[in-house]
Amino acid sequence: MTIRKHRQPTPHFKLPHPFQPITGERARLQVGGVSPYCAMMQVAAEDTLDDYVLCRGFDIRIPKFVNYDANDLTNNPGIPVAKPYAYRMPGIYKVGQIYAAFLPLQIGVPSPVEVLWRVGQNPGVSSTTQGHPADLSEEVEILYTTAGEVINWFMVETPVESVTLVELCLAEDHPGRGTAFNAYEGVWNPATDGWDYTCGDTVKAIDWRYGVPYPDAGTRGLFTPRISTTYKTIYECVSMDCESPGDCC
Repeated sequence: MTIRKHRQPTPHFKLPHPFQPITGERARLQVGGVSPYCAMMQVAAEDTLDDYVLCRGFDIRIPKFVNYDANDLTNNPGIPVAKPYAYRMPGIYKVGQIYAAFLPLQIGVPSPVEVLWRVGQNPGVSSTTQGHPADLSEEVEILYTTAGEVINWFMVETPVESVTLVELCLAEDHPGRGTAFNAYEGVWNPATDGWDYTCGDTVKAIDWRYGVPYPDAGTRGLFTPRISTTYKTIYECVSMDCESPGDCC
């Protein structure tokens, strides 16, 4: 009996043929299946976009850890992760935070053309309304990055501070009820249990309270972020000091 030697596709390099010992087929480069996947993602870039945030994490489809480096996007592009619909505004996530993200069903059969909502295939984005669709007739389109790449991952949760309150310091005198004004956003300092200000870029805020004094610049108050068509994100006043203690910084 003649025993034939196993053929090597790369005889000059003496590399073995990649195969699966059970099926004998070539090893797949991507894990198959139609089940949704879940992975931990770490925010790796400043949150400056409306619909998604750039993260780094272990892409379990490949499987491979995908890092993010703004100076080397070719080798470390990061993973774009869609935000929850109710919080599609800049400034929700902070660099270094870690959250669970899931991958909607990836199947070969697309939604019928008459189905406007692509449930289970892509995080999606409202065609005309920022955040949630305005009604059932609004189309939900495929979500892309600014570079035109399809976004697959979807963030499961949001930071606690983004859905509650943040302290702002007025960068100008209060203009009165219902008029947007500039303010500095405070950063919570766990060492002092208080708010710190760097007085860099300002955010837009608005106060809808009746019968309250309108204080001068430097006044602090508690605000909650809201989606705005004009400013993308605007902070609505919940409570505010009646007078200014001085400069914000």
